[in-house]
Amino acid sequence: MKFPSFIDFARRAIGVTGFFVLVFLTTSPAKANGKVDFGKDVYPILKDNCLKCHASAYVDARSGRIKKPKGGLRLDSHALILMGYESDDKQVAVVVPGKPEESTLYTSTALDPDHDDIMPSTGDLLTKAQQATLRQWIREGSKPHGFKEPAYVNPKAKK
Repeated sequence: MKFPSFIDFARRAIGVTGFFVLVFLTTSPAKANGKVDFGKDVYPILKDNCLKCHASAYVDARSGRIKKPKGGLRLDSHALILMGYESDDKQVAVVVPGKPEESTLYTSTALDPDHDDIMPSTGDLLTKAQQATLRQWIREGSKPHGFKEPAYVNPKAKK
């Protein structure tokens, strides 16, 4: 039986370590330029996890009823995200640029999974990496970086 040499062992170890470093770097919210990009990093998170409940009103294909955005909050465009929602005749911000701890867009996703106010309230919760991306984007000032959102069509909408 031939035992692997130290060099073979080192090559394998470096290969495995390199793989984990690569995975970490590609899933980390920190980008090469240090900035989180709204269109590439944030909007896909919102589209996949938030827009089924927080986009424009639509006619539900099953019931035929008009479904409005939950809580009056729309997250389908950068401008609407910064606008927040109306409560008791006043606008309530969900993003406070530069202050993720004061931004419910971030804090509601980072609550304990059993908390009544955790978002998203249905489906899979955001991963730690997705939460970190939202947090970093808000910390950086919540800029759109020139991104123009495509029109969002709810998958439950009547066609």
